[in-house]
Amino acid sequence: MTKKTSLNIGAYTVSVTRKHIKNLYLRVLPEGIHVNAPARTTDAEITRFVLSRADWIAQQESKHARTVPRGYGDGEALPYFGKGLTLRLFFCAGRTHIALRGDALELYIRQDAGEDARKKAVDAWYRAELYAAAGAMLPALERTVGKRAGELKVRDMKTRWGTCNTKTGLITLNLRLVEKPAECLRYVLTHELCHLHEAGHGERFWKRMDGYYPDWKRVRKLMKQRT
Repeated sequence: MTKKTSLNIGAYTVSVTRKHIKNLYLRVLPEGIHVNAPARTTDAEITRFVLSRADWIAQQESKHARTVPRGYGDGEALPYFGKGLTLRLFFCAGRTHIALRGDALELYIRQDAGEDARKKAVDAWYRAELYAAAGAMLPALERTVGKRAGELKVRDMKTRWGTCNTKTGLITLNLRLVEKPAECLRYVLTHELCHLHEAGHGERFWKRMDGYYPDWKRVRKLMKQRT
């Protein structure tokens, strides 16, 4: 007999199906996390099973939340901290540069510059904006969490929104956070600072997140939406 339930496990709402099988199976789909479990498996056993695979789950969720491919053509919409900018291309013979004017991101670039060159220019601007936003946000979060980051870096990562080196305090942010609402950046910074208290994603880690950023579950769901 098959029995379906739902469990809140740390950061996750997990759909659980108990049936006549021998082993636990975990799937991460765009609509959520699913566990198939033997009929007599307890909630505690499922909780331990899911938490032990937290890093892998984060990687799979990030794949589902990848951004929509872009061509970086004139008039294209670009996400920027939760709002939309319109890319405007201006051809010039001089140095490539970008200017933000209202809701227009003006890119001055050679006429023969292809998609890769336009993307590189936009990403360079994105990178500087993310550094500035994170740098402005970090001091207050450090006071809240009670830990200080050793250094901030930005990388265009494929499977993670952020990482933390617990030995050096280095926090690395995914460049694509600039395309998400600013509260997503706040969530990731808080999350990584919490790792300076707790290296893993166990119960104590999520209790800290509840204390330092009570609204984190809503924001985490927001991060899964495509931009």
